[in-house]
Amino acid sequence: MKSNKQRRREIRQAREQRKAKKAMPVRQPSSQAAPPGSVPVNRSSLAPYNSYGDPLFVRRGWYEDQQFTCHDCGAEQTWTAIQQKWWYEDCQGQVYSTAIRCRACRLNKRIRDGRAQPAAGQLATQQKGIET
Repeated sequence: MKSNKQRRREIRQAREQRKAKKAMPVRQPSSQAAPPGSVPVNRSSLAPYNSYGDPLFVRRGWYEDQQFTCHDCGAEQTWTAIQQKWWYEDCQGQVYSTAIRCRACRLNKRIRDGRAQPAAGQLATQQKGIET
Protein backbone atom coordinates (compact mmCIF):
# COMPACT_ATOMS: atom_id res chain seq x y z
CA MET A 1 0.00 0.00 0.00
CA LYS A 2 1.29 3.46 -0.91
CA SER A 3 1.42 6.42 1.37
CA ASN A 4 -0.44 9.62 0.54
CA LYS A 5 2.87 11.32 -0.13
CA GLN A 6 3.80 8.69 -2.74
CA ARG A 7 0.39 8.88 -4.38
CA ARG A 8 0.54 12.71 -4.60
CA ARG A 9 3.99 12.46 -6.22
CA GLU A 10 2.62 10.00 -8.81
CA ILE A 11 -0.31 12.30 -9.55
CA ARG A 12 2.04 15.29 -10.01
CA GLN A 13 4.28 13.30 -12.34
CA ALA A 14 1.31 12.14 -14.39
CA ARG A 15 0.07 15.75 -14.69
CA GLU A 16 3.51 16.94 -15.80
CA GLN A 17 3.69 14.17 -18.43
CA ARG A 18 0.24 15.09 -19.79
CA LYS A 19 1.19 18.78 -19.84
CA ALA A 20 4.44 18.02 -21.72
CA LYS A 21 2.61 15.79 -24.20
CA LYS A 22 -0.01 18.47 -24.82
CA ALA A 23 2.65 21.15 -25.33
CA MET A 24 4.40 19.09 -28.01
CA PRO A 25 3.51 20.23 -31.54
CA VAL A 26 1.31 17.96 -33.61
CA ARG A 27 3.53 16.08 -36.01
CA GLN A 28 2.56 15.04 -39.48
CA PRO A 29 3.33 11.46 -40.34
CA SER A 30 6.68 11.62 -42.13
CA SER A 31 5.64 8.95 -44.60
CA GLN A 32 2.74 11.02 -45.88
CA ALA A 33 3.31 14.34 -47.63
CA ALA A 34 0.62 16.93 -48.26
CA PRO A 35 -0.91 16.45 -51.72
CA PRO A 36 -0.85 19.26 -54.29
CA GLY A 37 -3.72 21.70 -53.84
CA SER A 38 -3.94 21.14 -50.09
CA VAL A 39 -3.87 23.99 -47.58
CA PRO A 40 -2.12 23.73 -44.17
CA VAL A 41 -4.18 23.87 -40.96
CA ASN A 42 -3.56 26.64 -38.43
CA ARG A 43 -4.68 24.85 -35.29
CA SER A 44 -4.67 27.97 -33.11
CA SER A 45 -7.27 29.66 -35.36
CA LEU A 46 -9.87 26.91 -34.97
CA ALA A 47 -12.94 27.35 -32.78
CA PRO A 48 -12.62 25.54 -29.44
CA TYR A 49 -14.19 22.12 -29.39
CA ASN A 50 -14.74 19.69 -26.55
CA SER A 51 -13.92 16.30 -27.92
CA TYR A 52 -11.70 13.38 -27.08
CA GLY A 53 -10.21 13.35 -30.56
CA ASP A 54 -9.19 15.79 -33.25
CA PRO A 55 -10.97 15.92 -36.60
CA LEU A 56 -9.25 14.18 -39.50
CA PHE A 57 -7.96 17.37 -41.12
CA VAL A 58 -6.28 18.45 -37.86
CA ARG A 59 -4.59 15.05 -37.39
CA ARG A 60 -3.54 15.09 -41.04
CA GLY A 61 -2.28 18.69 -40.87
CA TRP A 62 -3.92 20.01 -44.03
CA TYR A 63 -7.26 20.56 -45.75
CA GLU A 64 -8.09 18.56 -48.88
CA ASP A 65 -10.87 19.05 -51.42
CA GLN A 66 -13.94 17.02 -50.41
CA GLN A 67 -16.64 15.73 -52.72
CA PHE A 68 -20.24 15.90 -51.49
CA THR A 69 -23.75 15.55 -52.86
CA CYS A 70 -26.07 18.53 -52.39
CA HIS A 71 -28.80 17.72 -49.88
CA ASP A 72 -31.49 19.60 -51.84
CA CYS A 73 -30.78 19.17 -55.56
CA GLY A 74 -28.53 16.09 -55.54
CA ALA A 75 -25.75 17.69 -57.59
CA GLU A 76 -22.17 16.50 -57.07
CA GLN A 77 -20.10 19.36 -55.63
CA THR A 78 -16.57 19.95 -54.31
CA TRP A 79 -15.85 21.70 -51.01
CA THR A 80 -12.40 23.09 -51.75
CA ALA A 81 -9.53 23.24 -49.27
CA ILE A 82 -9.57 27.05 -49.40
CA GLN A 83 -13.29 27.14 -48.60
CA GLN A 84 -12.73 24.75 -45.67
CA LYS A 85 -9.91 26.93 -44.29
CA TRP A 86 -12.16 29.99 -44.55
CA TRP A 87 -15.05 28.19 -42.81
CA TYR A 88 -13.09 26.61 -39.97
CA GLU A 89 -10.50 29.31 -39.27
CA ASP A 90 -11.97 32.67 -40.36
CA CYS A 91 -15.64 32.03 -39.56
CA GLN A 92 -14.87 29.81 -36.55
CA GLY A 93 -17.24 27.10 -37.84
CA GLN A 94 -17.67 23.89 -35.87
CA VAL A 95 -14.82 21.52 -36.72
CA TYR A 96 -17.10 18.52 -37.18
CA SER A 97 -19.44 20.29 -39.64
CA THR A 98 -19.21 19.78 -43.41
CA ALA A 99 -20.82 21.26 -46.51
CA ILE A 100 -24.18 19.71 -47.44
CA ARG A 101 -25.68 22.23 -49.90
CA CYS A 102 -24.37 23.77 -53.13
CA ARG A 103 -24.10 27.54 -53.46
CA ALA A 104 -27.41 27.96 -55.31
CA CYS A 105 -29.34 25.85 -52.79
CA ARG A 106 -27.80 27.74 -49.86
CA LEU A 107 -28.99 31.02 -51.39
CA ASN A 108 -32.47 29.57 -52.02
CA LYS A 109 -32.64 28.37 -48.40
CA ARG A 110 -31.69 31.85 -47.14
CA ILE A 111 -34.40 33.38 -49.34
CA ARG A 112 -37.00 30.90 -48.02
CA ASP A 113 -35.93 31.62 -44.43
CA GLY A 114 -35.96 35.40 -45.01
CA ARG A 115 -32.25 35.78 -44.28
CA ALA A 116 -31.04 36.69 -47.78
CA GLN A 117 -28.89 39.79 -48.18
CA PRO A 118 -29.76 41.91 -51.21
CA ALA A 119 -27.00 42.39 -53.77
CA ALA A 120 -25.29 45.80 -53.96
CA GLY A 121 -27.17 46.80 -57.15
CA GLN A 122 -30.52 45.74 -55.71
CA LEU A 123 -29.82 47.65 -52.50
CA ALA A 124 -29.13 50.89 -54.42
CA THR A 125 -32.34 50.41 -56.45
CA GLN A 126 -34.36 49.80 -53.29
CA GLN A 127 -32.93 52.92 -51.63
CA LYS A 128 -33.74 55.07 -54.71
CA GLY A 129 -37.28 53.75 -54.67
CA ILE A 130 -37.65 54.72 -51.01
CA GLU A 131 -36.30 58.25 -51.48
CA THR A 132 -38.61 59.20 -54.36
